[in-house]
Amino acid sequence: MLTAFIDWFSEPKNLGTLLVTAPIATFALVVAIKNYKRKSGIGIRGGFGISSSVRCEENWVSNIVLENMKDRAVTIYGIFLRVGHNFYIELEDHDETPLILKPYETYHKTMGEILFYAVNTNTIRMRELLEDKKAKKRIVLSTSEGKYVVPKQVKRWSPIGEYFRNHLTGIIQTVRVTHRGESVGGNINFIVDIFRKDGETETIQLMKSDYQLKRFKNFNLTKECLVSKNSLQIFLEKKLEEGLLTPDSTIKVYNFEEDLESIKKPYSGTPFTAKRWGAAYYYIFGSLYTWYSDYKMSRDNKRIQKIHAKRKA
Repeated sequence: MLTAFIDWFSEPKNLGTLLVTAPIATFALVVAIKNYKRKSGIGIRGGFGISSSVRCEENWVSNIVLENMKDRAVTIYGIFLRVGHNFYIELEDHDETPLILKPYETYHKTMGEILFYAVNTNTIRMRELLEDKKAKKRIVLSTSEGKYVVPKQVKRWSPIGEYFRNHLTGIIQTVRVTHRGESVGGNINFIVDIFRKDGETETIQLMKSDYQLKRFKNFNLTKECLVSKNSLQIFLEKKLEEGLLTPDSTIKVYNFEEDLESIKKPYSGTPFTAKRWGAAYYYIFGSLYTWYSDYKMSRDNKRIQKIHAKRKA
């Protein structure tokens, strides 16, 4: 029998067929295994953040993220944070209305400060344990398939970490404002709302230079009407009386320049222009500057602590 198998295997025709069919069969097997893994069991990874505040005596979980890695929905009845081996902090109760985490869906929830923690009829202080880095912390889910311990953290990146390593790192915030769902640019001077009789609202954003453009179908704006909010309001109401705007409409003009000034108040520092820095300057000088800045801040903090200690004594 062995001789017959060797003879069959060594025949060119059979060997060629084997070389063609074997990779196809292997690929099909791999695909079948991956599909099975993708659709069977639970595969959720997640993360959480712990915050503290002077307005709250206890630390608390301020946000949670759950990411379904499977091609099947998961029913969740409760979300807990396990601290150590024996403490479970209830974060969310979905017992009455289960949370359905759809295939490949991500669930994110932000939570605010708390009053206190309680167990049975007693309050319990958790701050020390939550701050203990040796106490293992894991998100645990109560699911339709039983207890599930989330094994992996969702990989998240933030430039804040780079700033603490190099203080020359700039984290630029984008300040936006919307009016009736439309973003407003920083060069806009006026916003006009035209409330029609049919319930529809037309919004037009205007700059003081828009007298040079055709912004309205039946008339042109003038340089004089764009001097102030009142002059624009009077001008548009006159056009409404002349029948050049939709009849029976109501017009309201907003002075966006005033709104922009109030928005800019928290950013009262001296404006400056971003410049391109070379890699050597950023990585070498930036590292030295960061080391000196951290050293100076640590020295100042120690000095302040000594002063407070003397005052208490």
